[in-house]
Amino acid sequence: MKITAYVVDEGRMASLVIPAPSEIPTRAIWIDVVEPTREEMDSLAAQLGFNLELDESGFESELYGHVEVEGEQLTIVMQADRVDGSGDEAYAMSVVVMNADKLITLRSGPLPAIDAAARSAVGMQANADPQVQLMLQILSEAMDIRSRALDAAEVEVHRGARTLFSTTRSKRAEVDLENLLSDLGRLQAQMVSLRYRHGLISRVVEVLRKHPVFSVGDEVREDIELAAGDVTSLSDFAGSVDEQLSRLMDSTIGFIGLRQNASARWFSIVATVFMPPTLLAAVWGMNFEYMPELDERYSYGLAWLLMLLSATIPLWIVRKMGWLSR
Repeated sequence: MKITAYVVDEGRMASLVIPAPSEIPTRAIWIDVVEPTREEMDSLAAQLGFNLELDESGFESELYGHVEVEGEQLTIVMQADRVDGSGDEAYAMSVVVMNADKLITLRSGPLPAIDAAARSAVGMQANADPQVQLMLQILSEAMDIRSRALDAAEVEVHRGARTLFSTTRSKRAEVDLENLLSDLGRLQAQMVSLRYRHGLISRVVEVLRKHPVFSVGDEVREDIELAAGDVTSLSDFAGSVDEQLSRLMDSTIGFIGLRQNASARWFSIVATVFMPPTLLAAVWGMNFEYMPELDERYSYGLAWLLMLLSATIPLWIVRKMGWLSR
């Protein structure tokens, strides 16, 4: 377990590496704990005076997170993104607790938003509500991660659109549409994750804005309103990327359908061309006793001529209708 405490020293934030929980200073504003065991979390909760209600699995949760206000305590359970924002492989769980005078973060591993906020906190000018200030810094870093992930998602969507629409028909025939659709499906799953986690940030900001327990000064109130504006802008951006992605997926499915229809059309053409000769061959293959054309000297060649002619006429009709050039 690694413990870092952040205190206000001469009006600015400073970090302290804490060797043991018993040495956490009472003046600490933010206490960041990395990789604690369940027993260590319970011990810290009792020592620092906050409620920690997790199930027996502790951090082992598949939920993206939830927000809860109980008394004067705000509790946030959230799942971390990977550094690139995709969140589809390794992740870390974090419990963030804020009360009237402290911010406590308990996490099972690296969490980019908290790591970035910790770097930014050192030397930061502290205001009248430093614990809320630090919470807003964490939320700001989390929104920056979401924004970069959305930028990357938009680039992927535009790349897919160029692949699908900016090529000639002959080159489009070489595009692996199933693989493209699979990539878009993976991207859509990431978008679901991003939007869910962004909703978590939005709920935290709304709690800070409207809950009567968190009464803050004008300076922090202004920062909260700015964060609320960023939440709205990011939500609009996510909605735009989501809509583009949905349209591109629909278009890809449409092109797959057109390709399947083209294959079925060729089978239909082949069946149409060979149906008349097949019918003639079936008639002449019957074992009737009296079939006068079988006794004619040139009946074999005439049969081939009629079969070729019966195949050529449907082929000419198909070409006249333009089916071969589609």
